[in-house]
Amino acid sequence: FRFAGASIKPKSSRISGELYWLLPHKATPAKRNHTLPTRSTSQHPRHRAVMASTTAAPKSNRDGLAALDEALQAGAATLQRLEEQGEQLHQTEIVADSNKYLLDRSAREIRGMTWGGWLQNQFTSGPAVPKPPPAPLRPEVAPQSRHQPPIPSGGTVEQDQYVADLSQQLDDVLACGKQLNAVIDHQNAQSSRLSSKTESLWESTRRTTRAAGRVAAAGLFGASDEPKLLGHVALQCPVTKRYLRSRGTDVGLSPDLELRATCRWALYEVRPHVLSLMNSVSDKYIGMTFGGGIACNSSSFGSWQQLDMDLRQRKGDVVETPISLLAADWGGGCYVECDRDGLLRLGEQVGNPEARDRARRWRVEFLDDAYEVPTFADQVLTLKPDALERVRGAVPAVLEEAAATAYGAAARAPAWEE
Repeated sequence: FRFAGASIKPKSSRISGELYWLLPHKATPAKRNHTLPTRSTSQHPRHRAVMASTTAAPKSNRDGLAALDEALQAGAATLQRLEEQGEQLHQTEIVADSNKYLLDRSAREIRGMTWGGWLQNQFTSGPAVPKPPPAPLRPEVAPQSRHQPPIPSGGTVEQDQYVADLSQQLDDVLACGKQLNAVIDHQNAQSSRLSSKTESLWESTRRTTRAAGRVAAAGLFGASDEPKLLGHVALQCPVTKRYLRSRGTDVGLSPDLELRATCRWALYEVRPHVLSLMNSVSDKYIGMTFGGGIACNSSSFGSWQQLDMDLRQRKGDVVETPISLLAADWGGGCYVECDRDGLLRLGEQVGNPEARDRARRWRVEFLDDAYEVPTFADQVLTLKPDALERVRGAVPAVLEEAAATAYGAAARAPAWEE
């Protein structure tokens, strides 16, 4: 058939007979060819457009409405799942608030076990009961699935009805999309709020655990603080790529990027969430001075040398964490920062999640399995032979020379040669 200059080749004579009702005059089709008038004839343009559109209208209209109905069904199912997920987030937030309240009450009770803490509790009120978090957002009107309306064959009235039905279903899809967007935005705010509460809960747990251990150690039958060696580490600033080192009593960033013996620290654990750092060269502990500074000048471990680092998120032997000096702020703790000269100083107080996000991160790398023990103070640390083999297997041949330079003189040993 030929419609307005476009030809459609019938698949069979049966299909041609079924489509023959679209012709303007119901005459017996010719055996040779069925050709409708083209644009060059005197037939009315509107009549030709109606015939062209009604050819594929029934099937295409049904397909379009069916696709929209399927989209509405998928949107309704997604809204249902989002509602269940929002309820779970709401319950999780309630549990987090209740746990934070219980931890604050526990911290107050532990503080009251000392004379100073008992006196402080007499003039301060207990923690307030948390308010319930905002209720999860639920869709106002759930989209209703619509049965596919019957579309009769041909005619402007049927086409107008199809356009009206299509417009209505498009409005339903748009309303469903807006509800999905609103629910997702609300749950994003829930997730962000829950993440902040989780970090605050983790910090409260660490503080309460430290306080309980301090009270237990100070008791009549309390065990003395015996530091346990966790290993030797290097602390690198990810921004400057320089390592923390000790030069005399000063503690700060190294002037170059080399990992030297003065940048090697012994990491000790005294109690849960109570750590200490001792320089391997000077055998002195990092701690707070009487004037409120930070120095590496203590030959013994005490309360002013207590540190804390979060070693949870480990990737191999590397973890990034802020360092807090627990003796600062009258025992509340402050994060460790660097001044313009690279020397350590006290930063913001511990306990504020926003302050934790702003605190300087330190990359903690455990050295015992990879590096040799240095023999003099300013020596550049060298890799062990088995570590060199692991590095060589991981580094392509074109980068062997650069890797050898980066790892120092030991990397240029004959082990790299064929």
